[in-house]
Amino acid sequence: MIRLLIIGLLIYLGYRLIRNFIGSAESSQNVDGNGGPREAELIQDPQCGAYFLRQRGVKAEIEGRTVYFCGQDCLNAYIAHLKNGRNGDNRRGEERVS
Repeated sequence: MIRLLIIGLLIYLGYRLIRNFIGSAESSQNVDGNGGPREAELIQDPQCGAYFLRQRGVKAEIEGRTVYFCGQDCLNAYIAHLKNGRNGDNRRGEERVS
């Protein structure tokens, strides 16, 4: 009987050690370059309006601003829209994006 209790206790302690080891490895992946926690920030794509994690977005410098897009297609469409707006091609009555 005591043998079963000892075996059960050893199995439980082994489980806790493995769980702590896995948990510490996962938490170390959720830090930024400065050692602080990396926050999941949702932002909106200025082209299609979709929300996405900033870390997974496509970053671009446009007119001196840092802008994030959900994908390369939206970035290309946004740049095309800017070029068309500057050429006076505003067929649908859309406002120019500045």
